[in-house]
Amino acid sequence: MNTKDSSFDYQEYCSNTKPDPSKLTNSVEARRQRLQAAKQRITIRLDQEVVEQFKTLANDDGYQTLINRALREWLAAQSIKELIRNELPEMVKSAVKDATAA
Repeated sequence: MNTKDSSFDYQEYCSNTKPDPSKLTNSVEARRQRLQAAKQRITIRLDQEVVEQFKTLANDDGYQTLINRALREWLAAQSIKELIRNELPEMVKSAVKDATAA
């Protein structure tokens, strides 16, 4: 398994793979390696007021973690919107058909 592969899904891997207790460690190096496997470093330019707002909203997690969470939630919402957009017309047709048949 290569965590650098673009198709590697860290969240799925963590959900489906049980940890090996013999390999667990809390060393600084181990934490750094886990962080590198889980996140990808990028450079992004955001409006200053956006960054300031996230810094204001962030508590113990830090504003970058909050931005990541907001982006993750936005992506999930987009998936739900797409599912509804694709499935809703068929569901309505089926409901109308069932209602007229009854």
